[in-house]
Amino acid sequence: MKEKVKEILANFQEDLPLLSDQTLLSITEKLDFVTLNKGDYFLRSGETCRKIGILVKGVFRVHYFANNKGYTSYFNVENRNQIVGGFTSFLKEEESIENIQAMETCSLFTLSYSSLQNLFNDNIEMERFGRIMAEKNYLMAMERIYDLQHQNATYKYEKFLKLYPGLMNRILHHYIASYLGITAESLSRVRKAIL
Repeated sequence: MKEKVKEILANFQEDLPLLSDQTLLSITEKLDFVTLNKGDYFLRSGETCRKIGILVKGVFRVHYFANNKGYTSYFNVENRNQIVGGFTSFLKEEESIENIQAMETCSLFTLSYSSLQNLFNDNIEMERFGRIMAEKNYLMAMERIYDLQHQNATYKYEKFLKLYPGLMNRILHHYIASYLGITAESLSRVRKAIL
């Protein structure tokens, strides 16, 4: 298990400090391995997120409902956004507004809130790793907000294809349209124009 976790962490460690073998061992001792089937939920709205996951294989859709309409916030895929969780709920220990649903069979390692806090408290290397990862995620979120507010549908679709290569063939297109902040009809027009 240590080697698999090391491999996964290496995928997003390009801009992060490398973790020592001792820290990796400390992490792996606290992980559980979970498999969820297509349609299963990692988290449902109204629940408190008590664990985060490190995605090994599969796709999760993070979404919420407002004004009787569903909105896709983002996707967790094995090669992008591998950390799965309702982060506001997890960090504040309160009910989530988000749902995190498996779009296909998903395999992941999970880590409880208390285990993560213990790792941060007991290991300065892990605390630094977490801080830098949080900074990276903040910058990605700000970029996404800017794109949603200021970029056109074609730009957003082309960027989606770069960020999530192959995902168009794995999930329903209306989820992608929701993620892009456009209608399914607009997505269809953009796709036809590009092809």
